[in-house]
Amino acid sequence: MSKFSKKTRKMSQNSRAALIRLTTTAMMVALAFVFARWLGFPQNGDFRIEISFLPIAVLAMLYGPIWSATAYGLADFIGALLYTGVNPFIMICKIIYGLALGLFFYKKEKIGLVRNILFFVVGGFIIDVLMMMPIWVFMFGNTWSQAFYFRMIGYAINTPVRIIVLAVADKYLFPALRKHLLKENHNNAKHENE
Repeated sequence: MSKFSKKTRKMSQNSRAALIRLTTTAMMVALAFVFARWLGFPQNGDFRIEISFLPIAVLAMLYGPIWSATAYGLADFIGALLYTGVNPFIMICKIIYGLALGLFFYKKEKIGLVRNILFFVVGGFIIDVLMMMPIWVFMFGNTWSQAFYFRMIGYAINTPVRIIVLAVADKYLFPALRKHLLKENHNNAKHENE
């Protein structure tokens, strides 16, 4: 095989990997949008249970903090654009949440219950309560105590749900994803060596 055709094949493999990454990210953005806007409940009110973080956690595990942050920001932007109006401060919180997911979960063989609980208890409190409170005060006119109360209720409801959902995904979904990715990486390496 000539040097030129090896280089072309390698470039083709890189293009394929990039296409898979972009397609996977687009799917996860779409799932995060659906989980937040259509499957979150109740659909109106001050407190919502929603699991839009799960597709972003998949991206965090697979591709790292930049991809998960970008995807969560994009999912929030699209949802806000279509339904509620864009609030850049809430979108920034979603981007930071995606970034934190990536920092905590990237390249982890198994997330584990301790890491899961630590992330959602500490990270969730910092992002969902402390970082979102000023938005409720300055943009929605709540007092600091009202903002704290509203954010704490949402945090208290969503934290156990998120811990359970991620623990189940870590046990059943993520191993299948890892197995598929290992098979895909093995096939790519095999083609490169030919």
